[in-house]
Formats: sequence, C-alpha cells, structure tokens
Amino acid sequence: MSNTLAYSFVLFNTFQNDWDVVKRGWDAQVLGEAPYKFKSALEAVKTLRAQPNANDQYLPPFVIVDDSGNAVGPVLDGDAVVTINFRADRMVMLAKALEYADFDKFDRVRVPKIRYAGMLQYDGELKLPSRYLVSPPEIERTSGEYLVKNGIHTFACRQVLYYLMFQPLS
Repeated sequence: MSNTLAYSFVLFNTFQNDWDVVKRGWDAQVLGEAPYKFKSALEAVKTLRAQPNANDQYLPPFVIVDDSGNAVGPVLDGDAVVTINFRADRMVMLAKALEYADFDKFDRVRVPKIRYAGMLQYDGELKLPSRYLVSPPEIERTSGEYLVKNGIHTFACRQVLYYLMFQPLS
C-alpha cells in the first residue's frame, strides 16, 4: 500500500475546517514527509492505534517507506489522483489545494502536475473538483416537496456535529 493510500484515512476522516489537517495530508501524500515511517500500512495502524489516547479521528501522519527509507508512492508529476469520500468538506479543501494556482492556506512546497478528479463534484457552487467521475444526482419529487404540495406542515432538523469525544468520568 502506498503512503498516499495509507494516510488518506487520516486526511479524509475529519469534518472541521482545519487546514493543518490538510497540510499534514499534503506533506505525507505529495511530499512523502511525515513524522512516522513504516514498512506497511498494517504496521502503521497497529503501532499508532496502540498509543495512549489514539483514535481514528486523528491518527498522526505517516508514510510507507522502502528499505532505503524513501517514501513509497508520493504524488508526482504525471500521476493520476482520484479522491473518494462521502463527505464533501475535506474533499473541497483538498481540491482547492490541488487546483487553485493562487492557493494560500499553507505552503505546498511543490505542486505536482497531475490528472485529478473527484468521485463526485463536492461543491456545485465552486465547481470543485473541476473534474469528477459521477455527475451530481438530480433529485426530484422529494418527500418535502410532496408534503408542501399537500399542505402538510413539517419540522426539519439536521445533525451538525458528527464527531463527539466522550471522556470517562473519574
């Protein structure tokens, strides 16, 4: 497994507008630089999950390295990159880092010339990513439209916080 695949879990498994998380992912995936280096993704996850207070939300960045200690699979010129995630927030942030020439949220050090696409277009207003594999669905005849047409009053509520950390009471 390349370092790109190994670190993707950490980069894409968060929801806050936290550019430092994206930078750590960029450093690992594009630059091949991270504080932890392992021979395999399995070794990395087992080792990092064994640390005190480890959780899936914020595993520290790591790269997979060869016998010489060089990162295996950093994103380089000529590579193709496809991002896949159900949630749009981190995908939009990564698309900005990959696509915007005037990007200024962190120093990218280098920007590889790649062919990039998202599984979906994650932001229709910003048109990000600009290339995507599956067109956004056109949703028609929703239950909300049906209820309104039939004069039925409704209450809508949405979940806004997806990740809670519970500390044990002492």
